[in-house]
Amino acid sequence: MLNKNYRDEEKERIDEQLRSIMEMGHIPEEWEEIRLNLDRKLKEALSIGLNEIKNLPEEKLMEILANLDLEFSHYEALGDILLKSIELEAEDKQADLAQKTLLIYKTAQEVSRTFSFSLTQKINEARSWIND
Repeated sequence: MLNKNYRDEEKERIDEQLRSIMEMGHIPEEWEEIRLNLDRKLKEALSIGLNEIKNLPEEKLMEILANLDLEFSHYEALGDILLKSIELEAEDKQADLAQKTLLIYKTAQEVSRTFSFSLTQKINEARSWIND
């Protein structure tokens, strides 16, 4: 029982953190400052920041996220945050971040086990950053 209560509290904490990150916005003129704040908030929520997400090999990133026992909504929210961040990153880093975003969205799709038209659209948008 204690373990379930702890897991519920942890999931709620992650929900709140990811929601607050989504509300931050992504303004090009203020990207460096926003990026630092985004990195800090991601570390608070998931113990992994934007720099680690960008620099880790895909397998290691997914291993870390899997160990957090995230729900579908957490994966999707993380994907949404990264998708908004792609265009603000340096051009040479955009495809790599898009690839990781795509992987996170695909994981969300697997975890949910249901078809989501909006998730499919997000997957296609992430793919468009890779194929450009």
